[in-house]
Amino acid sequence: MKLRSPEKVMRLSRMGSSFQTRLSFMRSLTRRISREKWKFEQLSFKVDDNGYGVSVFAVHTSARTYSLIVFTNEIAPGMRTDRVVAEVWDASFNLYDGIPTESDIKRLAGNTPKQEAGRFSPRELVLARANKSLRLFEHVVSSLADGRQPDVGLLASVGYLMRTTAVYGNGKFGCADRMKISNRPEIRGAFQVELLAVYL
Repeated sequence: MKLRSPEKVMRLSRMGSSFQTRLSFMRSLTRRISREKWKFEQLSFKVDDNGYGVSVFAVHTSARTYSLIVFTNEIAPGMRTDRVVAEVWDASFNLYDGIPTESDIKRLAGNTPKQEAGRFSPRELVLARANKSLRLFEHVVSSLADGRQPDVGLLASVGYLMRTTAVYGNGKFGCADRMKISNRPEIRGAFQVELLAVYL
């Protein structure tokens, strides 16, 4: 088979038309979730009327439970940036090995929003963060609050309400090393634990 030239396939418009396959990391995870009938549960949802606070969501696999601890914060307009050097984010997350105690959540509340500047333990499997699309997020919230559906064209042009700006695993910043979880069948395979955090 003759390969196509880089000029033909490495165009942004062409690359955007690439789709997942059965081998895609997320497809592998969602097939496993469905096949093994994992159960999802909201353990805690302590947020104010603006959506700021702490929530915990658990997934129960046949072997064990993992929890996503979510911290959402208001960002002053002058502090908002999409650059990698940002120091504040709309949301920050930990994928926790098991079900966290109130003490764990309190410890992580002082560290997770700091991201790289925070300190973590081997109970934390993943550290992640995300920011809103301000234009789209506000449009969707105001549309739904007024009883209207958001503008489909605007949704399509932006493509996300929130996007991850980093997902760290494999021992980064004190989180669990890959060797700790590499023999667990429910998250065996490349990037499965990181994508579980993103999925949650």
